Amino acid sequence: MWPNRNPERDLGTLLARIETAHRIDADLLSAILRGACPRLGTSLAPKAEVERLVGAEAWVELGLWLIGWELPDWDIHRLTRDDDRWRCSIGVSGIAVNWAEDIVEFQHGSLPLAVLGAFVQAQLRKAEGAAPSNVTPFRRPGPSPLAEPTSPHPASR
Repeated sequence: MWPNRNPERDLGTLLARIETAHRIDADLLSAILRGACPRLGTSLAPKAEVERLVGAEAWVELGLWLIGWELPDWDIHRLTRDDDRWRCSIGVSGIAVNWAEDIVEFQHGSLPLAVLGAFVQAQLRKAEGAAPSNVTPFRRPGPSPLAEPTSPHPASR
């Protein structure tokens, strides 16, 4: 997923930066896009949408879009404001066997940072292998291992 890096450490550091930030700046946004978005880096298609959201400074919408793109089997569970802090909870769709383990929650005084923090927290949980998933990995169709091998040259009769 994240080759040649220590994703748990990198995502933990990124999460700490989000916790202490007061607002989103270019450096923090770049770190989030670079450090928590492995699918985004491998595809050209969504970059125009990300650029549009960044240009509009639509940080909440960007966070929600990233959750949908990077974590296709996760949904927003709850988004609330209590005591001057925003809480964003996201979890794997349809699995919630053990609510405490299937949901990640992040709190922040800033709504965009609460959403982005929950996103990074979910990526950290996935990197640690502790997050369930209902997405089946893509596998290329290939010959069945039980099928007989075919010869490139037809047998002459």
